[in-house]
Amino acid sequence: MTVTGRYKWMAAGLGLAGILSLALAGCGGSKSDTSDAVVLPGSDANLSSAPAANKDSTATSTTSTAPDAKTSGSEAPAATAKAEGWGTLKGKVVFGGTPPTHENLYDKGQAPKNPEVCSKDSPIPAERLVVDGGTKGVKNVIVYIPRPTDTNPEAKSASTSATAEFDQQNCTFKPHVLAVMAGSKILLKSSDPGINHNVNAKLRTNTAFNSVLSGGQEKTAEPTAGERSPAEVTCDIHPWMKAYWLILDSPYFAVTDDKGNFEIKNAPAGTQKVVVWQEAVKGGFVTAPSGEGVPIKANDTTTKDFTIDPGKILPGK
Repeated sequence: MTVTGRYKWMAAGLGLAGILSLALAGCGGSKSDTSDAVVLPGSDANLSSAPAANKDSTATSTTSTAPDAKTSGSEAPAATAKAEGWGTLKGKVVFGGTPPTHENLYDKGQAPKNPEVCSKDSPIPAERLVVDGGTKGVKNVIVYIPRPTDTNPEAKSASTSATAEFDQQNCTFKPHVLAVMAGSKILLKSSDPGINHNVNAKLRTNTAFNSVLSGGQEKTAEPTAGERSPAEVTCDIHPWMKAYWLILDSPYFAVTDDKGNFEIKNAPAGTQKVVVWQEAVKGGFVTAPSGEGVPIKANDTTTKDFTIDPGKILPGK
């Protein structure tokens, strides 16, 4: 399924003034016009998994490592069969070797642009591959079911009604990896005072956009179609700033925490193809791009761990 999507900017009065603001914004520290700022009412929870209730008990399956590949389809087809119940999928993504040494992109006070804000109080961390030294859990990995056999209405409603925050703090995107369902909202924020940032989202199915925000400014974007793979997001004013967005037609996704843990609730029972993506892996995919079959038990919790092969990590920070 191919859908042409468009973003619905909710900022009041965004027309010629907004276009001029984007065209005139420079790479300096001056504060731009904030007439198109909007404060979105309602939920502003950071969407890392689709929330829903489910009774938990544990069934463990074997940890596995799957090959990398180039592309992945993330579009959810119409349900072909009704699920015989719903279950929870949880687990951990771990590094299959000695955890790499943590590095910073820039030490405190050493940012090459706007150091008085960007690295004033703390260094700017490297976030491309973050591995917990004790558990070997990998942070910021996307685990998702792109083509579920059925979709729980509560899971879909919870995902599409949520608002995900995407902030800019100390010249770092927060969160570094964001997953949302098409039709939900993304609240763009800038918490860095006195300087400009821009959110350059290199989307493919949805229209790519490049929006300038000054300190304290907010805008809201609403992607309307699923993307086939995570899209890179950059700030052209501060070139080290990078993040990834995955827009899905499915409500079944999670981004791993700092210990590598993930949880996906209200998934359809039966074997589902689960895809695992991490930016430092060659090709991006820890599993095959089409996913790895995982049998999910009805009214129960299925535990599945995934391992990242150190030999498939690309060099770089």
